[in-house]
Amino acid sequence: MVRRGAVVLSFIILSVLLVPASPVGIAAAQDYSFTLDEENMLVTVLQDGSVNIDYEFRFGNVSGLDQDFGVDIGLPNQEYDINTAAATIIVNGNEMGAREVRKSPFIDVGVAVELTPATIDAIQSSGSFVLEFHINDPHMVYRNELQNGTAGVVVRPTWFSTDFQNGNTARINATILLPEGMTNASEALWLESTPFDPIYTDPSTGRLAATWRFVDVQPSQQSSGAYDVGVGFPDRYVDVVYEPPQGDLLGNLGELLCLLMPLIIIAIIIALIAVGVRSAKRNREDYFDPKMNVVGAGPRRDLTAVEAAVVSERPMEMIATMILFGLERKKLVKVLSEEKPMRLERLADRGEHRYESDYMLAITADGTLDRVLLRRALVQLINSTSEKLKGFDLEATRKYYEAIAEKAWQQVKDAGTPEEFARVLNERNEWMMLDPDYRGRMRRDIWPLPILIGYPRTPTGGGGGPPIGDMARDYVDKVQTTSQNLVNDMRGLAQDVVGASRPSPAAGTRVASNSGRSCHCACACACACACAGGGR
Repeated sequence: MVRRGAVVLSFIILSVLLVPASPVGIAAAQDYSFTLDEENMLVTVLQDGSVNIDYEFRFGNVSGLDQDFGVDIGLPNQEYDINTAAATIIVNGNEMGAREVRKSPFIDVGVAVELTPATIDAIQSSGSFVLEFHINDPHMVYRNELQNGTAGVVVRPTWFSTDFQNGNTARINATILLPEGMTNASEALWLESTPFDPIYTDPSTGRLAATWRFVDVQPSQQSSGAYDVGVGFPDRYVDVVYEPPQGDLLGNLGELLCLLMPLIIIAIIIALIAVGVRSAKRNREDYFDPKMNVVGAGPRRDLTAVEAAVVSERPMEMIATMILFGLERKKLVKVLSEEKPMRLERLADRGEHRYESDYMLAITADGTLDRVLLRRALVQLINSTSEKLKGFDLEATRKYYEAIAEKAWQQVKDAGTPEEFARVLNERNEWMMLDPDYRGRMRRDIWPLPILIGYPRTPTGGGGGPPIGDMARDYVDKVQTTSQNLVNDMRGLAQDVVGASRPSPAAGTRVASNSGRSCHCACACACACACAGGGR
């Protein structure tokens, strides 16, 4: 895109992604430059199947401008509504309107933002400016072929050619506002390899907002799709869902994959069923898969019980419960109410381990757990445990901690006095919880023990404490209550964590399309073709 004195933006927003051609070309005579200090992108999904696109760019160190300086913004498809396009330029806190916002004469699909001479002079004098841009683009919500009953939108935040931009983009903040009426965050689907960070209710609109934060972003990586963001959602929240465009299915390898995708999906489903049938442990979530464990290198021997539970792929509900029990035992957290959602009191600022500190950070002012922060804490726990397994034998590590768990059970059974029993059970219970049959073993191995003891907490009645069987029942009941009542929809949270630790292509899968002047749709489900290439 060559234009004397012009800054050219290449913007791609798709329902499911394609890889664009090179976004910007530059004439040798051009010598202007800038830094991009911040890029804020807001995409609002509308019920009519369109999206509102809002950008804020903060440019710095601007130099070398002439009176033909302007901005061209590539758009996803020819359906954009030029009548909704608007731009504002802010220089030294003063708002300046664009001279003209029109269809770009220099790129096939896009809008040109033309500046007034006074604005160009002000930018040249200041050395920095802010550009705000808005437009509505129809045909942007497409059916998600990878999950029935859902639709999706995927966005590639725009980038600048390094011929113009000096250095990396300092910060990119991306937000997608989900459709009106959608209030259950667990219904949101994430883009493969890029799960959203927090998802929260935006106070100004009342909508769920999925967000991403990136720092020190290389434009070349951004243009290749490394920072793509996207969400999927049940299609009942929108009135219009578009079908995938029909094109030349043999145009490129990506389109051939589109054709073969139904067979691939069937094969995957059959394989998953086969794996499920062979699995003897129905409660294993299959969320832990370290990539660099070395068979035969020996076990990692310094994990905590919680980290060992991750390695053993205990259910997320149980792992969240184990963390809470550990914090209670260390007197870092106090349980105020066991009613759903549970209410906790934080008694310290930090825990002994990072996952404990992250867990405590999720406790809100009213004592409930923030779902987004708790999800983040559990995902971080899985990722950090995976890092610890690099260079060690995964199966040997699992067997090592199975033996430790078995030893803990034996230590409780071998306790010779009521006091010793109470102490050992309190200390070793979290290791005992590694056993997938924790509740069953409590009933079979602990309840029948013929020793009467005093329970660690003060009994409600007079006289001696409850027998061992009652104490064991209390532990089992507390595990069950906590795993169910920690937050509303604990099962949904667990599924979110498992999905985030091993993302599935819920909102679409990216594959490469060929570059050049023509536009080819190449994706695993619906996409809106957009050309980023072209010449000025």
